[in-house]
Amino acid sequence: MRYFEDVKECHVDIMLEVKDKNLSVKKCQLATSKEKNIKSLENEWARYKYTVLERSPAIYQDIKDLLKDKTAYPVIQFYQLIESALDEEIEINKAINSLDHVWGYFNKKATPKEQQRYQKYKSELESKPEKLDNIKRFLSKLAIKYKVDYLNHSLFFEF
Repeated sequence: MRYFEDVKECHVDIMLEVKDKNLSVKKCQLATSKEKNIKSLENEWARYKYTVLERSPAIYQDIKDLLKDKTAYPVIQFYQLIESALDEEIEINKAINSLDHVWGYFNKKATPKEQQRYQKYKSELESKPEKLDNIKRFLSKLAIKYKVDYLNHSLFFEF
């Protein structure tokens, strides 16, 4: 960011060399935006929310607290917290907590068969952590089936 501040008057192009350009471009757009609108960070938070919760409920709460001040624009701290959460190993009990939050979008809509399948996947997960991808794929399919845009636009199913 310091480099950007130093050269922004020169109107130069800056190329990003990163793993995921789409995520990094969004970060750069928000970090360099002239309009420091907290709503932009809240929209970005909606995309990361369950991914952060899956890894660190403490950081999830820190970000919620950070975004309470509607007059601030803490973009750097926001992304630092997200990066810290993404660096944490997934623990099954934390993953189950986030899965249950996501499941909350479906539990009243889901068929009895879908409800049984979710419970089966969840019980398997406790003894077979490698099954996490299976349950996330299942929930992703439900998000598409039930047209839950909030989840379909989130990054939860990508991490």
